[in-house]
Amino acid sequence: MKVEVKAMLKIAKTEFYKLKRYSVVWIGVATMLTVVLLTRFMATASDGAVHTLEYFSNSVIWNNFSLIFPATITLIAGYIIERERVDDTLKNIMTIPIPFRKLLAGKLIAVGGLAIILAAIEFVFTMIVFFISRFPGFSFAGMILALVRMIGMNLFVYVAVLPIIVFTGQHAGSFMAGVGFSFFYGFVGTFASGHGLGNIYPVTAGLGLINYQSGETTAYNIFLSTGILLLMFAISTAMLLFAENQASTTKTNQKVKKTAKNKR
Repeated sequence: MKVEVKAMLKIAKTEFYKLKRYSVVWIGVATMLTVVLLTRFMATASDGAVHTLEYFSNSVIWNNFSLIFPATITLIAGYIIERERVDDTLKNIMTIPIPFRKLLAGKLIAVGGLAIILAAIEFVFTMIVFFISRFPGFSFAGMILALVRMIGMNLFVYVAVLPIIVFTGQHAGSFMAGVGFSFFYGFVGTFASGHGLGNIYPVTAGLGLINYQSGETTAYNIFLSTGILLLMFAISTAMLLFAENQASTTKTNQKVKKTAKNKR
């Protein structure tokens, strides 16, 4: 067990270094800037609301999970998984041999780290726009709280879309379908939260864990929210365990087809 964990962490470390070569990462940075600018634009249309640091950062968090981040992180994860097939390197990696599930798990760990980095970038953009806009209510405690909430929410949303990433990652050319579904998945969270389903809807479950408050004080069921996210993680883990068998089956089928072709 320890050997497998070490192997996956080594793969994750390698994948994290490889992220620097992927231009798709800049899409993530651009979306973080976009969500902050969108929130600032929406603030100009608000009816008398005082945009303190807490209010503004919470608005950024809301727009991020409901409009951009689920699709963005699914796109980035799907892209780096699909690159192994597009560059025709997957079949070479399989001969080392590295089980497909370990390779996939390593990539997912790296993307999880990227989710934290994107949250930090989002925080920096938020603070820049906050100071430029000269909003009131700055405090160092509020700044740290905003950073922690952004990191937490990005990680929780990542866990919520993880089953989509794992499923599409096992099927060549299907990750864009996952991106489209993740966008819809996140957008529906706006309505789920507004109808008292925030604790049980995976994308919005993280709101309770970061104690997201906007306007009226909202009471969350922390145990229910935690249970939903743990369920998403368990489903993803089960799918990963099956991924090795699927990869082996695919490889076997390719050998059978090749043998049949040679006999002809």
